[in-house]
Amino acid sequence: MLQPLLLNLARDLEWLGCELEYQGKKHAHEGFPEAGTSWEEFIRKRQGVLATLEKLERELKSSIKYNPTTLVGVAYPLGERLDAIAILIEALADIRSATITAVQDLPSKVRGFTQLITMYLNILGPQGSEKQSGTSR
Repeated sequence: MLQPLLLNLARDLEWLGCELEYQGKKHAHEGFPEAGTSWEEFIRKRQGVLATLEKLERELKSSIKYNPTTLVGVAYPLGERLDAIAILIEALADIRSATITAVQDLPSKVRGFTQLITMYLNILGPQGSEKQSGTSR
């Protein structure tokens, strides 16, 4: 259940990040006014990106729950999974920073993040999703 949610959130983030960058360009062409429809739309898009970032971070952090009984017989390397989650959370922090200070960098960052999520889920494979769904019962 974690896999589709993470991938869907990553795709949403990619879409919203690209929209925010487009809105930023549109706002720049208007001379960066701090009022008006382009400014309001820019702020709305930025809030959407930040909210999606929070959801992704919450999902990633919630996937790290230490329960010794569920770790018995774990088929995937736990250390590598924790390292991968740390890399993903670091990428989210980088995207959050770009959302605030450099929206022109967002498209490449959010596309890269979607690729990271896809690689993470492919490496995790069906064994990890079984373990994940087993812990959420």
